[in-house]
Amino acid sequence: MCGTGDFWHCHCRWHPDSFCCLCEQAAMSRRVQGLDSWLWQRISALYLGLFLIYFITGLLLMGQFTYSAWQGWILHPINSTFLFIGFLMLFLHSWVGLKDVIMDYIHPVAIRALVLMLSGLGLLFCLVWVSRILFMAIMR
Repeated sequence: MCGTGDFWHCHCRWHPDSFCCLCEQAAMSRRVQGLDSWLWQRISALYLGLFLIYFITGLLLMGQFTYSAWQGWILHPINSTFLFIGFLMLFLHSWVGLKDVIMDYIHPVAIRALVLMLSGLGLLFCLVWVSRILFMAIMR
Protein backbone atom coordinates (compact mmCIF):
# COMPACT_ATOMS: atom_id res chain seq x y z
CA MET A 1 0.00 0.00 0.00
CA CYS A 2 2.81 2.36 0.81
CA GLY A 3 4.48 1.58 -2.50
CA THR A 4 1.72 3.30 -4.44
CA GLY A 5 2.49 6.88 -3.52
CA ASP A 6 -0.25 8.23 -5.78
CA PHE A 7 -2.92 6.59 -3.58
CA TRP A 8 -1.92 8.87 -0.71
CA HIS A 9 -1.00 11.80 -2.96
CA CYS A 10 2.62 11.75 -1.94
CA HIS A 11 5.35 11.38 -4.50
CA CYS A 12 8.26 9.52 -3.02
CA ARG A 13 10.15 6.32 -3.61
CA TRP A 14 9.01 3.08 -2.09
CA HIS A 15 11.05 2.08 0.93
CA PRO A 16 9.84 0.60 4.24
CA ASP A 17 11.10 3.64 6.19
CA SER A 18 10.39 6.27 3.54
CA PHE A 19 8.39 9.47 3.58
CA CYS A 20 5.48 7.58 2.01
CA CYS A 21 4.63 5.97 5.32
CA LEU A 22 4.53 9.43 6.91
CA CYS A 23 2.09 10.49 4.20
CA GLU A 24 -0.10 7.52 5.06
CA GLN A 25 -0.13 8.46 8.74
CA ALA A 26 -1.00 12.07 7.91
CA ALA A 27 -3.93 10.91 5.80
CA MET A 28 -5.12 8.66 8.62
CA SER A 29 -4.96 11.47 11.21
CA ARG A 30 -7.03 13.75 8.95
CA ARG A 31 -9.72 11.08 8.81
CA VAL A 32 -9.73 10.63 12.59
CA GLN A 33 -10.30 14.36 13.14
CA GLY A 34 -13.43 14.19 11.02
CA LEU A 35 -14.55 11.13 12.96
CA ASP A 36 -14.78 13.14 16.19
CA SER A 37 -17.22 15.62 14.66
CA TRP A 38 -19.20 12.81 13.07
CA LEU A 39 -19.41 10.91 16.35
CA TRP A 40 -20.45 13.93 18.44
CA GLN A 41 -23.07 14.85 15.85
CA ARG A 42 -24.57 11.34 16.07
CA ILE A 43 -24.42 11.17 19.87
CA SER A 44 -26.12 14.53 20.28
CA ALA A 45 -28.75 13.68 17.63
CA LEU A 46 -29.49 10.37 19.37
CA TYR A 47 -29.93 12.08 22.74
CA LEU A 48 -32.12 14.79 21.23
CA GLY A 49 -34.30 12.20 19.53
CA LEU A 50 -34.69 10.15 22.70
CA PHE A 51 -35.35 13.27 24.75
CA LEU A 52 -38.02 14.40 22.28
CA ILE A 53 -39.81 11.06 22.70
CA TYR A 54 -39.51 11.37 26.50
CA PHE A 55 -40.73 14.98 26.40
CA ILE A 56 -43.77 14.25 24.21
CA THR A 57 -44.66 11.19 26.31
CA GLY A 58 -44.43 13.25 29.50
CA LEU A 59 -46.54 15.97 27.93
CA LEU A 60 -49.23 13.51 26.85
CA LEU A 61 -49.29 11.79 30.25
CA MET A 62 -49.45 15.08 32.14
CA GLY A 63 -53.25 15.11 32.02
CA GLN A 64 -53.90 18.80 32.52
CA PHE A 65 -52.33 21.39 30.27
CA THR A 66 -52.13 24.15 32.84
CA TYR A 67 -49.23 26.41 33.69
CA SER A 68 -48.81 24.89 37.16
CA ALA A 69 -48.81 21.32 35.77
CA TRP A 70 -46.27 22.33 33.12
CA GLN A 71 -44.10 24.08 35.71
CA GLY A 72 -44.30 21.09 38.04
CA TRP A 73 -43.21 18.77 35.25
CA ILE A 74 -40.27 21.00 34.27
CA LEU A 75 -39.17 21.54 37.87
CA HIS A 76 -39.05 17.84 38.69
CA PRO A 77 -35.32 17.09 39.27
CA ILE A 78 -35.13 14.30 36.68
CA ASN A 79 -36.95 16.31 34.02
CA SER A 80 -34.94 19.48 34.61
CA THR A 81 -31.70 17.48 34.46
CA PHE A 82 -32.73 15.80 31.20
CA LEU A 83 -33.84 19.19 29.85
CA PHE A 84 -30.50 20.81 30.74
CA ILE A 85 -28.57 17.95 29.13
CA GLY A 86 -30.89 18.30 26.14
CA PHE A 87 -29.95 21.95 25.76
CA LEU A 88 -26.26 21.07 26.11
CA MET A 89 -26.64 18.49 23.36
CA LEU A 90 -28.61 20.93 21.20
CA PHE A 91 -25.84 23.51 21.41
CA LEU A 92 -23.15 20.87 20.85
CA HIS A 93 -25.05 19.61 17.81
CA SER A 94 -25.42 23.18 16.53
CA TRP A 95 -21.74 23.96 17.07
CA VAL A 96 -20.50 20.85 15.28
CA GLY A 97 -22.81 21.48 12.33
CA LEU A 98 -21.99 25.19 12.09
CA LYS A 99 -18.27 24.55 12.42
CA ASP A 100 -18.28 21.97 9.65
CA VAL A 101 -20.29 24.18 7.29
CA ILE A 102 -18.10 27.21 8.02
CA MET A 103 -14.89 25.21 7.58
CA ASP A 104 -16.13 23.78 4.27
CA TYR A 105 -17.56 26.91 2.67
CA ILE A 106 -15.65 29.93 4.00
CA HIS A 107 -12.15 29.76 2.57
CA PRO A 108 -10.36 33.00 3.61
CA VAL A 109 -8.77 32.16 6.95
CA ALA A 110 -9.39 35.53 8.63
CA ILE A 111 -13.09 35.59 7.72
CA ARG A 112 -13.46 31.94 8.71
CA ALA A 113 -11.87 32.61 12.11
CA LEU A 114 -14.13 35.63 12.66
CA VAL A 115 -17.30 33.73 11.70
CA LEU A 116 -16.29 30.76 13.88
CA MET A 117 -15.60 33.05 16.83
CA LEU A 118 -18.89 34.95 16.45
CA SER A 119 -20.86 31.71 16.01
CA GLY A 120 -19.22 30.17 19.06
CA LEU A 121 -19.82 33.25 21.18
CA GLY A 122 -23.44 33.42 20.03
CA LEU A 123 -24.05 29.78 20.92
CA LEU A 124 -22.25 30.20 24.24
CA PHE A 125 -24.39 33.25 25.04
CA CYS A 126 -27.56 31.26 24.27
CA LEU A 127 -26.37 28.36 26.43
CA VAL A 128 -25.65 30.67 29.38
CA TRP A 129 -29.03 32.34 28.90
CA VAL A 130 -30.93 29.02 28.89
CA SER A 131 -28.92 27.81 31.90
CA ARG A 132 -29.78 30.98 33.78
CA ILE A 133 -33.49 30.61 32.98
CA LEU A 134 -33.52 26.97 34.15
CA PHE A 135 -31.53 27.80 37.28
CA MET A 136 -33.84 30.70 38.18
CA ALA A 137 -36.92 28.51 37.64
CA ILE A 138 -35.52 25.76 39.85
CA MET A 139 -34.45 28.17 42.62
CA ARG A 140 -37.91 29.77 42.83
